Amino acid sequence: MSKKFRMSREAAYVWGMLVLPLAVAIMAKANLGLSMIAAPTYIISEKVSFLSYGQAEYILQTLILLLMAAVVGRFRLVYLTSFVSAILYGTVLDGYILLLSPINADAMWQRIVMFVVGIILTAIGVEFFIKTYLPPCAYDYFVRTLVTEKHTDLRKTKLINDGVYLVFSVALTLILHRKFIGITWGTLVIVACNGNLIAFFDKLMDKHIEFFDRFPKLAKYYD
Repeated sequence: MSKKFRMSREAAYVWGMLVLPLAVAIMAKANLGLSMIAAPTYIISEKVSFLSYGQAEYILQTLILLLMAAVVGRFRLVYLTSFVSAILYGTVLDGYILLLSPINADAMWQRIVMFVVGIILTAIGVEFFIKTYLPPCAYDYFVRTLVTEKHTDLRKTKLINDGVYLVFSVALTLILHRKFIGITWGTLVIVACNGNLIAFFDKLMDKHIEFFDRFPKLAKYYD
């Protein structure tokens, strides 16, 4: 049996923060559809000229964190870490979009390749965030907090959460653009594939990577 590669859960957070924004930037470049989570801020940034995609991200995520605190009925200091994650995520996302801007993806086959790569990287990025104890961006943290604080069912909470984002995205694109932007057939492909891909990479990482806490005292503060 081959020896597992050791990776700290803190490093998993860094990798998640590098991979997931890259996936979103690639799929935005492909322009074949985004996930219902990534779509709202893209739709807003395409309409509001002074807001970049990344800036729209951390503004919306800040509002979600405030909503989360209101629903839970208290504000914990650890919520600020998710706010920092939102700033980092938005900044890295804008950086990737800038790096990808010279790339031309006019042919449909090029866009499809980028879209597929984006879906795969999304699953990998999400899985890295699952492996870390540090609070992820507000979207997933909201679901995690509802489950732990309000003792809601994870599957139902995630399903309702995704449904709300889907309705919100559709409403936004029709109100702001009078047509579908960000939400297309590709969104349905993402919905169909994402869960299975995340499960696949979860098993793959568990098989080949041993995750550990480099800072156990810090981990206890978040776990």
